[in-house]
Amino acid sequence: MPLNSTAKNSPSPWVLMEECCREPWKTYQKPIKMAPGVYYISGNNWVACYLIDTGDGLILIDTGMHETVYLLLENIRQLGYDCHDIKKILLSHAHIDHIGGARTLQELTGADMYLGKRDLMYLHERKDLIMIGDYTCGEFEPDFIYSDDKPIVQGNVSIQTVSTPGHTPGCTSFFFDVKDKKTGKILRCGMHGGIGLSCSKKGLEEMGLPFSLQAEFIEGLKKLDTLHVDVCLPSHTNQVGILLLQDQVTEDFNPYDDPSIWHELMQERLERVLLMVENEKAN
Repeated sequence: MPLNSTAKNSPSPWVLMEECCREPWKTYQKPIKMAPGVYYISGNNWVACYLIDTGDGLILIDTGMHETVYLLLENIRQLGYDCHDIKKILLSHAHIDHIGGARTLQELTGADMYLGKRDLMYLHERKDLIMIGDYTCGEFEPDFIYSDDKPIVQGNVSIQTVSTPGHTPGCTSFFFDVKDKKTGKILRCGMHGGIGLSCSKKGLEEMGLPFSLQAEFIEGLKKLDTLHVDVCLPSHTNQVGILLLQDQVTEDFNPYDDPSIWHELMQERLERVLLMVENEKAN
């Protein structure tokens, strides 16, 4: 599946979030089956949230915006699941479009909440970096901090986390296996926690974040590009053509089962950030 050609020229995140939050009837997205027991369920067509059926409870990756939580819950219901069966909520990073619904879902489900250690300062000292604007983001505390040498296990799913600083200091990526019961094939699912280019020299200076995040972001992309991933789970739909293929999913064919998607995304983003670095040096 080629990268969505609109990804490089899509509207700004603020424009997209405004539409999702203020006119959700225009951006509603039904659930999409990405892999066996893995579903895109955010309820909008921009920011991703994933539900994982572990056979013994559910795992939710990211919560989307507070204003769209009701659509996320409706999508969970449509799939035949009960939101109260969510046992773990994994947050990729502390930006409002990924943690806006965290407080609500933590209270509703009683699930354990996870976040990268270096993003704790967003919750405590630098709430401005959450980029709240005119949107709702209830305060919360994670129950656990990620440790890359300790997988997160629930039921038959074991999630390996990889610290990938850059988009935020505590940005975290996720990798786990699921089994296709029909074919017996094991599929490796992977999600980069945040590949938005928030690490320009000017941007980091304006946010008061260390310039070293730029090098960390580049090294993270190189590292993750060496990994095998069968099913790429983008953190935003406009990173890849996820919505273009949803109607092709059948019991016998899954268009998302394509290892080239992952590498194309990592390489495309690496090229963009290296070009950004070159331009910064030239200027």
